[in-house]
Amino acid sequence: MSLNTSTMAPMGKTTKMWQWYHVELNDVILFENWKVQDMTTMIWSCFVVGFAGFLLEFLKYSKWAASMQMRPAGDVDRRTKYGGCVVPSENRKKLFWARHVVQAMYHFWQTLLAFILMNIYMTFNVYICLSLCLGLTIGYFFFGSRL
Repeated sequence: MSLNTSTMAPMGKTTKMWQWYHVELNDVILFENWKVQDMTTMIWSCFVVGFAGFLLEFLKYSKWAASMQMRPAGDVDRRTKYGGCVVPSENRKKLFWARHVVQAMYHFWQTLLAFILMNIYMTFNVYICLSLCLGLTIGYFFFGSRL
């Protein structure tokens, strides 16, 4: 079986790998089963991608909010009156590791979703790209302010 080098799909398949922005409906979004062949599927896909962008901003905010909640009281100035650093107790060390694990999990999910959204954007479908940017913008509007 020979492969078409422009799409890396077996000959006879209609899958395209776009390298420019387009508005055609015959497109694969992220998985082989996520094909956009009509306007209904495109609208549904735009809502899903926009919500995923909104969710990414929510994850960023949740990570920040969790770090603020888990910050120990008096963590602002952690020096003795003579300028030396305070040596943490065993309880503070355990809290540090618990906070660190939670932050690492938030980071994992945030990075995973960001890379998935980057791959979706790289389909170069104008409608999908705009819906992703709109979802990120709406998410930033709700969760971006950390004042």
